[in-house]
Amino acid sequence: MTRIAIALLFAANLFAAETFSLVICHTNDVHGGVDSSEATFMNPEFPPALGGGASVATLVERLRDYAKSEGKGFILLDTGDIFQGTLVGTKTEGEAVMRYMNQIGYDAWVIGNHEFDLGRQVTERLMNQAEFPTISANIFDIENSDTTHFAKQYIIKSFGDFKVGIVGITTTGTERASFADNVKNLYFAPETSTLSAYRDTLRNLGCDAVIAACHLGLPYDRWDAWDDLERHEKEGWESAYTRNAFELARRVPGVDILFAGDIHVGYVEPWVDPVTHTVCFQGYGRGTNLLAVEFIFDKATGQLLHWKNFSDESTLITLFSDQFPRNRDVAETIDTVVARVEIGFNEKIGESAQPITRIGEGESALGNLVCDAMQWKLKGDLAITNKGGVRTDLPAGNITPQDVFNVLPFDNTLGAVEVTGQFIREMIEDKVAYGGSGLYVSGIRVKIDRTRERGDRVVSLEVGGVPVDTSKTYRLVTTDYLLEGNSGMEKLAALRSQAAVESGVYMRDAIIEFIKTHSPLYPKLDGRWQFVDRS
Repeated sequence: MTRIAIALLFAANLFAAETFSLVICHTNDVHGGVDSSEATFMNPEFPPALGGGASVATLVERLRDYAKSEGKGFILLDTGDIFQGTLVGTKTEGEAVMRYMNQIGYDAWVIGNHEFDLGRQVTERLMNQAEFPTISANIFDIENSDTTHFAKQYIIKSFGDFKVGIVGITTTGTERASFADNVKNLYFAPETSTLSAYRDTLRNLGCDAVIAACHLGLPYDRWDAWDDLERHEKEGWESAYTRNAFELARRVPGVDILFAGDIHVGYVEPWVDPVTHTVCFQGYGRGTNLLAVEFIFDKATGQLLHWKNFSDESTLITLFSDQFPRNRDVAETIDTVVARVEIGFNEKIGESAQPITRIGEGESALGNLVCDAMQWKLKGDLAITNKGGVRTDLPAGNITPQDVFNVLPFDNTLGAVEVTGQFIREMIEDKVAYGGSGLYVSGIRVKIDRTRERGDRVVSLEVGGVPVDTSKTYRLVTTDYLLEGNSGMEKLAALRSQAAVESGVYMRDAIIEFIKTHSPLYPKLDGRWQFVDRS
């Protein structure tokens, strides 16, 4: 059958069926980005203004009114990581963000891994503050042999006689990415078995459509991830845990739509799994956009027939304040808190000749700056930190404490341990064993060949400009987060009890002090971490 014939057949089925339309708006990985900002990622020199949560309110109101006037359903979802990342989010422990979410009327919120950054008591407080359901079917609270669900597992929205079931899933990586005390007594069940079970539950309860709302991400490089998925599928799935939302969509058939989060890359058009036909969506992070799509279902069968964007070019709508003027009431709610928490954070501490960015496969100018400051503050021979902890770039021109806070929103402290050269080599080998992007470093120069066998990928390693001495002891500066063994650094956890592990110095304060002392800054790359993969 030709493509034209297929298209005509599809169109005939669409218009022959009695249909139901559902408008869904979705946010993910807002990370406290509810205040107005500038889109420097579009144009660093002349960035357009973004209206943040107050512009979301305007757009959501328009789409909700449209759905109501046309007799269509409407749902507003968030798939997690709502607050940690900005002053207004972190300093209010998420309460300002949740107040805003209540104000614009979210229908459900999925727990993200960063919801536990300030401890599970903060997560629970936000759940109690929410005037809408918190959903996550795979988090269990285990205490005194009593196992209960930590949150609501799913919601069902009824639109006349058409029922939509939404099940929440939180990445099991939360356990590995969090401080142990922050997720104490919590168990994160496998994603695939959980979603399969609640898909069946929702179908048995008469749901015409099933939606997975996941804090589990669609990958940065979809084609590399696809190759990886196909390889693992041929080998046979080893466990019920998943690597990303691609894999979840493949392994759990019978799900109509999947909304993802955790990875901050927007998909302007959805990914459709060619086997299960699950349609997968994900937006960019930090509150810069709203994902908005209208779905058309066959009322008799519940089959998803079609979907359409509200933007001509994308499922994602950038929140330009000139297109979506800030809702006055929501703006007042947000701006009042912002003004209070930003006191003292907008004073100049230094300046840079150019933007200091995270651009670079191995090292980056910003990663170099952060680790140089860590090594300088605790007088180490070398310093390391994980790339995921450095969240955004520093601007050119004047730098303020707020800029540094945006780069390092987590309240990590610094520590120093004594390690051997052999330990350093093995630690780096572990970090790149499974194709990871490595570490930000200072005081060392390393070359990695990822085409070599695991355990033999460090081609060369220098500390202080000379080849590493495997028997010599070096002073390593890092963060309390890595000293707990997080981000694949299990070897460091064994050294946590050493003297001088905790310095009491906040990582953020060390960077601020370094900038004040060394300004003006001239960011650069110097080859301290290189991938030299053979073709």
